[in-house]
Amino acid sequence: MIVEDRKNIVPEILKVSKELSGLRLDKFIRYYIPGIKQSHLEKIIGSGGIRVDKKKVRPYFILNFNQLVSIPPGLKEQKYETHSRPKYIPLEKDIELIKSCKIYEDENIIALNKPSGLPVQGGTKVYRHIDGLMMNSFDHIQKHYLLHRLDRDTTGVLIIAKNRLYAKEFSSYLKNKNIRKTYLAIVHGEVEKTKGFIDLPLLKQKVGNNEKMIVDYNKGLKSITKYKVLEYSNGFSLVLLFPITGRTHQLRVHMSSLGNPILGDKKYNETSKIDKDFKNSSLMLHCLQMSFPNEKLKEKFIHAEINKKFYKTLKVLKMENNNSLLEKKFNYE
Repeated sequence: MIVEDRKNIVPEILKVSKELSGLRLDKFIRYYIPGIKQSHLEKIIGSGGIRVDKKKVRPYFILNFNQLVSIPPGLKEQKYETHSRPKYIPLEKDIELIKSCKIYEDENIIALNKPSGLPVQGGTKVYRHIDGLMMNSFDHIQKHYLLHRLDRDTTGVLIIAKNRLYAKEFSSYLKNKNIRKTYLAIVHGEVEKTKGFIDLPLLKQKVGNNEKMIVDYNKGLKSITKYKVLEYSNGFSLVLLFPITGRTHQLRVHMSSLGNPILGDKKYNETSKIDKDFKNSSLMLHCLQMSFPNEKLKEKFIHAEINKKFYKTLKVLKMENNNSLLEKKFNYE
């Protein structure tokens, strides 16, 4: 029997170029090995088979220019099965929808007022999404980069980069917390305090066949939301939400944990009584405004008006005349 001498195995070294600096480690590897499965890749990284500057890191580690990534010898030469998805042919109405959603554009970014029910990115059995519709909707944009996410049913400001350089710049803004978002939500019940902070650590947990974010004081990640109540009416509250951190479903879980779940949130609505007039409501959560460094922006922020469904719900609740909805800038402090 031949015993393999692992000490003599020399890893292959990949040097991070300027073009690829700012990428996550897993995405950097998939750039060179497009067929490798994410689960397999994460196992190799987790076991230390892939390292950065000889150090063991996590899959989402952000790479810098000139760093050295070592991978097992022969990894690039392995054959990986690729399963092609059915080609999705976008409908003309979807293309027109995306075009109508544009609220701002300059040489670096394009901003959309995202509609409800349309995912930002594809996934298992999800072929209709904004990421895939971009090239069909805007012929002049040859390449685009998703900078952040909104849940499928959340509406409002969505920023997309038109070049890698600005995508990298935006990542640094996220890292340094130079981006501020303002959400508008209609929630069940009257929020007890008119303003305050919600500081509840969140953890992703498997619930049956689905994943769900839960409050976990032992293993949860730090999650903070600032809020301000604008109005109470007919057993509901209209609130502004300012996420200090950016965890998955953070605003939805935090409001539910207060006992005031967001109207239309069927995943995190823990209340036993749902108003029959709104049992089929879509999610009443809207990214109203986003501010970030951009020399092209005159007002230094992008504002997205609420859609017709949101306005109609406000009208039913007699909240539609709230002057704060007409403001173009909200006080974050």
